[in-house]
Amino acid sequence: MDAFRELVRELETELKLRKQQFEYYQEKLISDIDKSEFKKFGEFIEEIDSGGDIGKKHLNTGKDACVLCHEIGTTYKYCIEKCFSSIDGSLIKSKKWCFPGDLLITSGVLNPESIGSVCAYVNSNKCLIGTHLFVIRHNQNPKYLAYALSTWKIRQQIKKFATSGVATHIKKKDVQNLKIPLPSIEIQEKIVNQLEPLRELYENLEKGLPKEIELAKKRYKCYKELLINVS
Repeated sequence: MDAFRELVRELETELKLRKQQFEYYQEKLISDIDKSEFKKFGEFIEEIDSGGDIGKKHLNTGKDACVLCHEIGTTYKYCIEKCFSSIDGSLIKSKKWCFPGDLLITSGVLNPESIGSVCAYVNSNKCLIGTHLFVIRHNQNPKYLAYALSTWKIRQQIKKFATSGVATHIKKKDVQNLKIPLPSIEIQEKIVNQLEPLRELYENLEKGLPKEIELAKKRYKCYKELLINVS
């Protein structure tokens, strides 16, 4: 059992270190951008819209891809390459769409820490989006924007704008007033290319950890039974 516990500790430590490594370089690469290159969101976004009237009750009613507020920052972190939820779009009167390259930001949440969580939508097909989300169209690198909006300093801006009650909310004008470092598209792409391998390594470890622990449990059980039979 001690060997099993040690293996689990090693796996968890590896995951923690990889996450810290990614977050360190995310903060450093974006904080190193010259302050003269900071811009308000409202200066460069093309459109900002609210999500449609879609909730959990609509899930699994059809085959139209959708993204809901509670999935941002949990099911999806930083970017959405594939939609895991679907609905029957004909049930929705007020449809709002997210297109490849758009940015999704949570606009109303129960957990204050989740307000302003962001994902770049990089799927090749459009999808429907639910309530308590903003969809943003722009002409920048979507993954760069997602990384920049997830840094500590910009998260503090978002929290400062947020209003709390039963739920925590931000308004469209709050998003438009967010100041973020916005270098050239070439620099944005360079930063994304540096961060992507680190993010993918961390996320793959995070997804694979439960499976590795389960396999370790099975190996330990087989080993234990073998020892009992031999004795």
